Amino acid sequence: MYPNDNFYAILQRMQQSIEQQNNRIKMLEDMIDELRDNYNELSKSPKTNIEKIEYKFDQLKIERLDGTLNIGLTPNGGADVLDDFTVNGGNGMNPSNVPPEAIQSIQQNVQSYMQNGALQKLGELEKTYQYPLDDPYRHFILNDIQKQLDQRINYYVNQQATRSPDGNIEKLVEEVSAKIKRDISNGMEAFLKNLPGRTDLK
Repeated sequence: MYPNDNFYAILQRMQQSIEQQNNRIKMLEDMIDELRDNYNELSKSPKTNIEKIEYKFDQLKIERLDGTLNIGLTPNGGADVLDDFTVNGGNGMNPSNVPPEAIQSIQQNVQSYMQNGALQKLGELEKTYQYPLDDPYRHFILNDIQKQLDQRINYYVNQQATRSPDGNIEKLVEEVSAKIKRDISNGMEAFLKNLPGRTDLK
């Protein structure tokens, strides 16, 4: 009698233990199924792919990062002329009467400003217009401007050389450098004032 009772008690405990193990296994299987479903869902979802970025200042439009950039850097501090800049396009030959050393001096002046002054100026404009940008956006803007500097330099060198073919080279370097820096500053300011969605400054 007693041994049989003990045997049944052991069987009952074993049955309970088996049921607990089965429940655990079922729970783990459910978790695995859920993880598999989540993985499949994530793998099927489209990857983030930025195909088109648009932002405007004056007539700025970027179709692709390697596409055409019409930047609102207006000569003469806001004259009616608006020059189109093409990324990776147009070489703008230097006039033959301007020595290469003059072009190099202008390039050095402008590069020094881009490395030391432009980012600081952009930060000041962000504060003025109360529109802070993050670092990647700042560098994106400056990189786009950087790609266009040689063509802008050639534009102004041609302009100055045409107006004063026998002019002072040092004066040409100084004036062209100043105009480029002014255009960079004006362009960044126009960009911040005309960001998409801004209505407070329009």
